Amino acid sequence: MASARQLRRLKRVEVDGLFGIYSHFIDLQLSDRVTLLHGPNGVGKTTVLKMIDALLTREFSYFRRVPFERLLLGFHDGATLELIKEGGGEEGDFDVGKICLTANGITESTSIELTPSRAEAAAAEYDFLQRAGKDAWMDMRDGEWLTDLEVVRRYGAPSRLLSAKPRAPDVQWLREFLNAANSHFIEAQRLVRSPSLPRWSRRPPDAVMSRVVECSGELKRKIDDTMAEYGRKAQTLDQSFPQRLLQRSAASDNLPVEDIRRQMADLDRKTEDLKMIGILEETPIHQFELVDDIDPSQAGVMTLYVDDTAEKLQVLEDLASRARLLLDSLNGKFRHKRIRVDRDEGLAVEGEREPLPLDSLSSGEQHELILHYDLLFRVQPNTVVLLDEPELSLHIEWQSKFLSDLMAIVELSGFDALVATHSPHIVGDRDDLMVELVG
Repeated sequence: MASARQLRRLKRVEVDGLFGIYSHFIDLQLSDRVTLLHGPNGVGKTTVLKMIDALLTREFSYFRRVPFERLLLGFHDGATLELIKEGGGEEGDFDVGKICLTANGITESTSIELTPSRAEAAAAEYDFLQRAGKDAWMDMRDGEWLTDLEVVRRYGAPSRLLSAKPRAPDVQWLREFLNAANSHFIEAQRLVRSPSLPRWSRRPPDAVMSRVVECSGELKRKIDDTMAEYGRKAQTLDQSFPQRLLQRSAASDNLPVEDIRRQMADLDRKTEDLKMIGILEETPIHQFELVDDIDPSQAGVMTLYVDDTAEKLQVLEDLASRARLLLDSLNGKFRHKRIRVDRDEGLAVEGEREPLPLDSLSSGEQHELILHYDLLFRVQPNTVVLLDEPELSLHIEWQSKFLSDLMAIVELSGFDALVATHSPHIVGDRDDLMVELVG
């Protein structure tokens, strides 16, 4: 995981004039860190998630496509960021908006032209190109899927639109503020295309195995990187061991024999756990018994040894905690198959008789794997996760377990989640977390 940095936590969302009809006010549950958006079709649950993400990621062209009057994001430190849509620009090619930031009692504002993106400008000239998601278009003539970059390269864009001002104004106060507020949008169609696929990729979205294979490959790289760090830490400690041993002050720094024995047993358990998860491959580290009457020099060696071993294993702890939670959640649901971490592959599937390819998982199983992996391994602390319809392709029993799974991941990872759902089984008995968007 990326190193944690202080990010502003989203506390409330206000939307006025959505689709010319609705006004919504959403207070996020900062204590539980999970808020559930519920409401009938058409009131804008998914659109609200996309608006939050678009503002925090500076995708201002999105707001050109959405009829609304005002969007306000309020943060835990009292700061507010407001986008007001003010009307059309020249020749109707763009809309004009104003962004206002209020923080520490000071208000800054700037005008912004909500021009179309290059891909939107290109697609506007061809009726057969239809938006199919973030960075995704479909050619309605033959069903081909294209990224934004592919649309621009293939069809170009009208020069009158490309000559417009930049979509994101280079205003220092806005840039600095948004750099300290993260969002992570997880779309409903999670099997279609991963947000981290290369922009040049032409992999079709119906190749659903691409998402689980991508997760598997990414996990392998994370394991490789973590084991490389583990090796560097071990090398540093091993090389400096003799010098540090000689520099130790006398026996007062040594642990009693019983404490050494207890800590060694604990390290053995941790090593065995890392082997069970699939991160470590070597045998248990301690193959000897301690006698009760060791002399001070021996106690000094063993004290330093257990301290060093604990420091080495600590390098693996974050990865192990996330992998453990991933495996426990998935293997507690999947029937007649088991997911395991593999040092060579990342993730592997074991059937009752033989290994199975990842794409043999059902769509519901793939949804579970992809969603849990995304939340566990791709989200920074204090990010707001915007999750659309987690119930898709999930059996009712799995839907009823989703919220407890999410809460466990939130506790480990420290992010906030805003979840749009139609499912009463997702909400369960936690209607205290629910915000109803009224039609």
